[in-house]
Amino acid sequence: MTKQTDALNELRRMTVAELDDHLSKQRRRLFEVRFQQATGQVENHRQVREIRHEIARAMTVKIEIERGLRPALLEQPARVVAAKPKPARAPRAAKPAARLEVPAAVPAAVPVAESSEPAHEPTQEIAETVAVQEDVDE
Repeated sequence: MTKQTDALNELRRMTVAELDDHLSKQRRRLFEVRFQQATGQVENHRQVREIRHEIARAMTVKIEIERGLRPALLEQPARVVAAKPKPARAPRAAKPAARLEVPAAVPAAVPVAESSEPAHEPTQEIAETVAVQEDVDE
């Protein structure tokens, strides 16, 4: 097995309390390595990347535990099952397109207020303008 697989299996064997402790130690170690890197004391610059990967592995296992997705330990003998051909499934029917329902009568956005002033009748200016336009048309 690879180094990453071994590290992941080791994390999966830990309890939740051990996992939290391991996670806090790795975060503290990352802080220290970044501090050393800023002051120019780090010899191996890949340490930051390796620590971040370790933190990600620990968080992955923690999420597996929280969601109940923790796989069985690999210490148990693995069952080898012969591959069976899967039967062909019938194609799924297409879902009908969703329709937007619009009410039949849409109320006016702004109500019109009744005015207390009487309706405006054509004034003398409008009559003069109409007469001038008639003269121009002829």
